[in-house]
Amino acid sequence: MAKPVRWLVIWVAFTIFMRFVTGFAGIYRGWVNTAVTSAAVVAVWFLGSWWRSRKERKVVAS
Repeated sequence: MAKPVRWLVIWVAFTIFMRFVTGFAGIYRGWVNTAVTSAAVVAVWFLGSWWRSRKERKVVAS
């Protein structure tokens, strides 16, 4: 599976997970808010892994 598709699948799964968690917690505000919040979380997760692998590539290259 290509990396962009993998991250899209992670985002969809996390959005569905967050929808149920916020529903159980009584703070559910709709799919759009849930999708935006999960996109922010997954973006931070993606950028963190991207940054870490970038630093590792620089260390290996030097």
